Amino acid sequence: MKSALKSTATACGRLLTTASISNPKVEGALDRMPPGPSDPVALQTLRFRRSRQHYLTEMHERHGDMVTLRVVPNGPFVLLRDPEHIREVFRGAPDVFHAGAGNSLLVPIVGRHSVLTLDAPEHRPARKRMMPPFHHERIAKLTESMLRMAQEEARSWPVGKPIRLLERTYALTLDIMVQVVFGVDEQERAAELSSALRKVADFGLTDILVWMRPGLGRYWPWRNVVRNLEHADELIYAEIARRRVCPRRFERCDVLTMLLEGEPDDEVVRDEVMTLLVAGHETTAVALAWLFERLLRHPQALARVREGLDDPKDPYRAAVFKEALRVRPVIHNVARRLTEPIELGGYLLPAGVSVLPSIGAVQSDPRLWGADAREFRPERWLEGTPPQNAWIPFGGGARRCLGATFAQTEVETVLAGVLSAVDLKAVGDGDEGSAMNHITMIPKRGARAGVVRRHRP
Repeated sequence: MKSALKSTATACGRLLTTASISNPKVEGALDRMPPGPSDPVALQTLRFRRSRQHYLTEMHERHGDMVTLRVVPNGPFVLLRDPEHIREVFRGAPDVFHAGAGNSLLVPIVGRHSVLTLDAPEHRPARKRMMPPFHHERIAKLTESMLRMAQEEARSWPVGKPIRLLERTYALTLDIMVQVVFGVDEQERAAELSSALRKVADFGLTDILVWMRPGLGRYWPWRNVVRNLEHADELIYAEIARRRVCPRRFERCDVLTMLLEGEPDDEVVRDEVMTLLVAGHETTAVALAWLFERLLRHPQALARVREGLDDPKDPYRAAVFKEALRVRPVIHNVARRLTEPIELGGYLLPAGVSVLPSIGAVQSDPRLWGADAREFRPERWLEGTPPQNAWIPFGGGARRCLGATFAQTEVETVLAGVLSAVDLKAVGDGDEGSAMNHITMIPKRGARAGVVRRHRP
């Protein structure tokens, strides 16, 4: 394990070095690229890393639909707001528009077989291998367990005392992942795995330094980062071995069982499990927190959701999900690194540049969504078809999030479960602000709420 960490760390370091803004071929072409800020690279990098939920939209408003940012590492970036430009990127040849290289720092966590870090031609078979567990009919079989867990979680919340919903959605979605997705239903083993995975998922930007400089793994606090990952791996491999020894005991529809059906390699399955954790746990938890935050500050929308709780396919609940992700996107950009020059929007972009569809900017553009583009109004999803390539919280094209349908099902099911168990009210005046956490945009105050009353089971 330690030797694997060292080798992947070295590889990550090389990727960062070769992809940085110091690439002379890229530097020589910068004067022919789209306009952008003249601020120092350090300032552009800081604003991109710390407050991109505001920075990207600000840059588009100032410089237009295509904006060049000089950011390290992996820059320069070209931000995209025009849906047609975004469509060209999503439909572009996978061997030209690389997404995996931009996730190279995740290799030590998700592994070398992850769909997050692979590019063409290896990406397609890896993606195909992970698709069966996410078929609609298989996802539908998991909703009953999700609903029960959401109700039990909500009934444990104290009445009349403020809570941070983000903390509760983090815990709930992780429990759903361990018990429903991974199928670990024995309480003691589930608790141990949840604890281990929570420590792995809670990595920060400074923790990533250990993958770039393996020697740091001998020192605190990076020593704990390595130990946490090794402990999580031990538990995952033990669970895989347990399933393989007695496969007939696990005639169930959880995702881990499905992954094991046709995959003989334990390392591949381990990487797929960790990919689900990194790609699906935090993003779903944050989406849930924002959805509740928006509903609690829009009582009429909340009342309409309550009216449809008995309908498992209430279209308004789906509209609320889409609208919450539109006005409060969890991720503010996706990235594709060019392996060869392309023409886009009248500019010739050189190889080595990364093009970034700006999710928050395109989803709040008044030219596409009307004068109320920044308002939370779920009804818009019942009134007509949204602009193409203007709602992209799950990316698009060959790299569109595999778990998009699963995430929507989970969020809508948890929403229904919580609201059927308790009545909630907002705590504090006005909308909650936002803050960057890793690469996600979270409610600044944790989506504070209070339980008014519990409903009887």
